[in-house]
Amino acid sequence: MSLEVTQHHKLQYAASVQMVAQQTKNPFQSAVTPAPASGEAQSVSDLLDAVEYSRGKEKSRRNPENPVTGSRRWAVLPEPVETGQYITKEDKFRTATDPTSSYVRAHTMAVNRGRADLILGISKGTDGKFSVTEGGVLGIAREGKTPGTGTPLPASQYLDNGGTGLELAKLITAVEMLNLADFGLEDNMDELFCAITPKQKTDLLNIAAASKINLNAFQIQQLETGKPTTLMGITWIFTNRCPLKKGTADIRLNPVWAKSNIVEAEWQAVKGEMWNDTSAKNLPYAYVSSYTDVVRAQDKGVVVIESKEA
Repeated sequence: MSLEVTQHHKLQYAASVQMVAQQTKNPFQSAVTPAPASGEAQSVSDLLDAVEYSRGKEKSRRNPENPVTGSRRWAVLPEPVETGQYITKEDKFRTATDPTSSYVRAHTMAVNRGRADLILGISKGTDGKFSVTEGGVLGIAREGKTPGTGTPLPASQYLDNGGTGLELAKLITAVEMLNLADFGLEDNMDELFCAITPKQKTDLLNIAAASKINLNAFQIQQLETGKPTTLMGITWIFTNRCPLKKGTADIRLNPVWAKSNIVEAEWQAVKGEMWNDTSAKNLPYAYVSSYTDVVRAQDKGVVVIESKEA
């Protein structure tokens, strides 16, 4: 059997990757505000200070002049989140364009995990541990008239662990801070989300029990299976990718954020491509990539709870 990649193979592989990407979206996808992007950089927000309305005067012919203050935050065309693999066997080539094949699913899900890391603002080190980097909920936001200056999340947006895990008092304080900054108040589009690990899931169940919150069967099942669950006004996303506080081995960072405040600028959605690589004995090569950048519009729209793990 020939291993030549035809136009049919290219179209079929692209369609299969698109299908799997839609079926296996990372859980953080619904916790951000999507925005199309083009060019080298995209201004995602001029809204670093709140805008208030003004009252007009009767019979006035003047247009209201109420410019947004504050500096811009930027999404910058990033390096791709990518993965790929050569196809060296005929039987693998026959199934490579099948959406149920390991080639399609494994590589598509890998790129989806990469997009999830961009949303959190983390990267995975060679030691397998995650740390805060640029962009996203936790990372450095680019700011200024043109992109360049990096602005880390201020220390005032962190709640000290206090030697304890995830507690009700910390949750109340985090939500209060966000509400006082006008996040999570105005409409259903401004939902609040929090990322926690299985350790904090146990804390959350203990909080619910201690607070005498009645969990229905559906909520219990969602919690047990690790699916996004809304409880106490927050949608909880379960993940093993929450980073540790720098310089610690047992202090987990659990960010709480408003959906409206995290902008995902997308230059290219998850896309699959296939071709024959003439530099590698003309072997078929299956490639999956995506171009996105994620930025928080305002620092006050994120509060990080520090949770000590036993």
